[in-house]
Amino acid sequence: MEPRIIKDDQQYQDYIDQVAQLAARDPDVDSPDGARLELLAKLVEDYERETIEFPRPDPIDALLFRMEQLELRQADIAEYIGGKNRASEILNRKRKLTLPMIRALHDHLKIPLELLIADPEPNAPAAELVSENDIPISMLIQRGWASAASTARDLLDRLQAPAGSPILFKSTRTIGIGSRTNRTHVWLWLARVRELADADSETSKRFRRDALDADFIRYVVRLSYMTNGPRLAKECLADRGISLIIEPHLPSTHLDGAAMLGCRGTPVIGLSLRQNRVDNFWFTLIHELVHAWKHLFDTEWSVIVDENIEKQNDEDELEREANYLAGRLAISPSEWKRSEAHRYPTVASINELADKLQISPAIVAGRVRFERNNYRLFSKLVGYRQIRQHFPDVMWPKR
Repeated sequence: MEPRIIKDDQQYQDYIDQVAQLAARDPDVDSPDGARLELLAKLVEDYERETIEFPRPDPIDALLFRMEQLELRQADIAEYIGGKNRASEILNRKRKLTLPMIRALHDHLKIPLELLIADPEPNAPAAELVSENDIPISMLIQRGWASAASTARDLLDRLQAPAGSPILFKSTRTIGIGSRTNRTHVWLWLARVRELADADSETSKRFRRDALDADFIRYVVRLSYMTNGPRLAKECLADRGISLIIEPHLPSTHLDGAAMLGCRGTPVIGLSLRQNRVDNFWFTLIHELVHAWKHLFDTEWSVIVDENIEKQNDEDELEREANYLAGRLAISPSEWKRSEAHRYPTVASINELADKLQISPAIVAGRVRFERNNYRLFSKLVGYRQIRQHFPDVMWPKR
């Protein structure tokens, strides 16, 4: 039977099946099957266009996506939409696009008009959390986030300016955050980490997704055996196109780490070194690398942030997988189960296993403390107050 214009869903499904069968044969375009495939595909497309309503992106989402593609910042589009302040209001969904703005964005950025003329969605939850009045500007100036002449508005505009800033993200997953956590400080920290990573364009150029795998993470773990392992880890990640940013946490948070995608779509790992312990550094780093490997590219989340990472969070599936894989990659289950460090932990057995695996004794001691739920054990092996000294360029807050 010759193909006809599709009249109903049953006919539509029949044609879909035929298209799938023909496509599997990969016929020559000039053959009868090739001609039939082309015709059926056109009929299916026409029916879908007339009967199926596909959701269109919100105009601000479309603008942010295009900025991301072209690696543009807020300042780069300001001239098209009335200046820096107006650009900030548009990207924060506080003002709608006007007709002249729509024309300018269409002409200069080639965004389809039908996407720009739709009504924008309300503010994303993350954007609503960040208010100018909540910015601790004096403290952030002391920390080097801004110049002495900066205002809270200046800083907030800057951190929200890049397309895809965590402050604007709808796809940020926060794990372990409690009712007393200052969420504004969480968003500010995330945005600062990403800002610092985005400033280094050379690192991201080296990233290849297939190079971020279990073998690479195991290699990073082995660096812990070296005296200057933390610095070597940062350099190693940079060689693979992954930015490692060390940024102290802000007050009223217990931020330990985060994994996110930078403006060029490559992984960024942020660590606060809040605990200032060697075992915590390596566990958090491995944990966030697992998030980058397993979750940033294959889930809806572009930012995953961990607070109180050492607390069990088995209710969160991503966190459960990251904990599981981080433990296995640090010390293989077979090595751990048959080791004296697992069965009869002593300083000697912990050091023996660490030497055998060529990893830091702090990692082994940390595993013992975690499994036995006794954080007073082997305190001299986990490296208290020994990790920040590896990063003297970081401006650590004064107590």
